[in-house]
This record gives sequence, C-alpha cells and structure tokens, in this order.
Amino acid sequence: MRYNSIWDGSTWFIIGLVTACSIGSCLCCDGVGPIIICILMLAFTLLTFLGIYYRISVNELIVYTFFMPTSYPIDKIAEIKPTKSVLSSPATSLTHRLAITFTDRKILKSTIPLIISPVRQEEFIRQLLAVNPDIRH
Repeated sequence: MRYNSIWDGSTWFIIGLVTACSIGSCLCCDGVGPIIICILMLAFTLLTFLGIYYRISVNELIVYTFFMPTSYPIDKIAEIKPTKSVLSSPATSLTHRLAITFTDRKILKSTIPLIISPVRQEEFIRQLLAVNPDIRH
C-alpha cells in the first residue's frame, strides 16, 4: 500500500517561500532567463515533495525519495515513535513525523533513526505491526 508523505503547514510554507522568492526575483530582473530559473526552482521543489512517499511490501518498508526507492527490512524495526525532530529526512512535514529505529545499526549506517511522515499514521503502524508484532510503539 502507498502512503504519501503528509503535507502540513510547514510544507506549504516552504512552497510559498520558494514561490514568493521566485516571483520577487522575476519582478526585479529583466529577461526570460531569470523567469525560467524561477520556474525550474519551483518545479524542482514540487517534484521533490511529490517524490517522497512510502510503500509497505511483504516484508520491506520502501521509502521513495525523489522517486528513488530505498528498502528497509520490517523485521529489523525495533521501535516507531512520534518525533518533533527537524533532522533532514524523507518527510515533507516538520510536525507529523515518526522516528523508526532498527535493531541493526548497519541498516542506516548510523545511530540516527529514520524519520518519515506518512499519511494515515495509525494505519501505517498497524500494517507494520502485522508484519513484525515485536515493534515497540
């Protein structure tokens, strides 16, 4: 099942900021070049946000970042908990985030948890628990 990343006020703020800066730059500069650059910046921002989503397959959590998948074994998930961390992550929301820690540090190659922001978080957690009931939450 596909779970998009939540778009909340922080997501819309970033999109609005890029749009305002782009429009401001276009108004201050003459020529087509700055307009094209501004449109490309806005398109890149939107594609980046649209390219973040999550899938749960048989025994893998697949995180898509800019439409490129990275798989994580669900049976190695130790804990899922809400977080307000602002660490860089494949999540469009800054407020509705989940931190996922793994039993094996080699999976992420660090001690920092995987931070995501799926829509329908309760359903998402239930689906992960159906695969691995040992996950703490």
